[in-house]
Amino acid sequence: MRVVSLGCSYSDFTYNFRKVRLAMDKLKVCLLISLTLVFVSACSKNREVMKKPPFKYAGTTLTKAVGKEGGLCVPKGASESFSTSDKEVVALLNLKNISGKHKLRWDWYTPSGNLYYSTKSFPFKTSRKKYVKEATPWHKLSIKDEKAAEHPGKWMVKVFLDDELMESKFFVLDEFQDSIALSDDIATRPFPKDWGFIIGIEDYAHLPNVEYARKDALIMKDYFIKVFGIPEENIITLIDSDATKSRIEGFIKQYIPANVTKSTTLYVYFAGHGAPDMTKGDPYLVPHDGDTRFIEQTGYKLKQFYNDLNKLNIQRSYVFLDSCFSGVASRAAEMLSKGTRPALLHTKEVKLKTSKIVSLSASSKGQVSNSYEKKQHGLFTYYLLKGISGEADADDDRWVSIQEIFGYVKQHVTRVSRRIGAEQVPSITPSLTKLKDISISRALK
Repeated sequence: MRVVSLGCSYSDFTYNFRKVRLAMDKLKVCLLISLTLVFVSACSKNREVMKKPPFKYAGTTLTKAVGKEGGLCVPKGASESFSTSDKEVVALLNLKNISGKHKLRWDWYTPSGNLYYSTKSFPFKTSRKKYVKEATPWHKLSIKDEKAAEHPGKWMVKVFLDDELMESKFFVLDEFQDSIALSDDIATRPFPKDWGFIIGIEDYAHLPNVEYARKDALIMKDYFIKVFGIPEENIITLIDSDATKSRIEGFIKQYIPANVTKSTTLYVYFAGHGAPDMTKGDPYLVPHDGDTRFIEQTGYKLKQFYNDLNKLNIQRSYVFLDSCFSGVASRAAEMLSKGTRPALLHTKEVKLKTSKIVSLSASSKGQVSNSYEKKQHGLFTYYLLKGISGEADADDDRWVSIQEIFGYVKQHVTRVSRRIGAEQVPSITPSLTKLKDISISRALK
């Protein structure tokens, strides 16, 4: 019998099998290592994607106002030039990829380089775990009718984040030439039966001058014609030396009663000195030829003045008194009577019990009537004119009521007078609770 060889012995087969198995084990190891490397790379890449992007300060925008879009504040009226008539200047920041707690600060500097206002450390917080892709915090500097309006020129605002200066922004604040003069093309419905009586005494025969009283009286005449619709021929205007006691009383007691009707509305404006009686405290309007030493003989007693108006057979009288009865010269700082002191003077209040006469006065008991040097008008008259022309139209119905005018005048005169250091709070009689909400002029603005 012939034996056929298979080419290897048992020992050879065992050897070869071990070699194959070893090779397969090596292959498994290689595959496992390769898979591990792929996994590690993938995790590494994934962590890189999840990492938040770096913080970025994207600048500060100066604007007149801010709006909202998609939850972010956006500038409305971006500019680097502003006017003292603008309501405010807003410094709006743009921060990207921010998280955690931070401190913001805005420092505002006047043209002279003095620090006007600082917000100090203003807290700004976002989530610790998440970051905000974009944030737009802002701070505003109030301008109109505020102290900042007294500093026209080149301003600067510095913006800080965590006490680190981010940016310094400059802007120009131009002085607004505010004019309350009316244009010639104003067309107002005429009221041919209405009358006006205007008294403006700047130069007195025996007393200190009243700044801008002449100017105020003349511009008030323009308002009587163009806003109230009073025919020019129905307006009596007494300026300076024309405004004597005899002429003032003569027009009120004789001339006006002879020319008005039951449907007449009479508008009276007085800009000049008022004074109290030194012994009794009764307030007087002081004519051009008045003398506080003999005020009972040379002045027009306020109570009698109102009584004379009340006797008129008319619908109603509106009285605007840019004067005070404190004993201090109107629109000045000196006493009307030499040797007297305000603390020693007592002035009686005259209160009206009838709504047939409505009287707005420049100040309250014991206060002065200030001039507004910046606007070159009496402080009371300036805001009275602005209110009459439409600024006082609080409900936007295009009409201005006596309540709206008083509220507007009182708010602005009180604020401005406190700022200049001589408090002046306008008053009204009878009280608002006894007055109907009567519209007296059409809003022009």
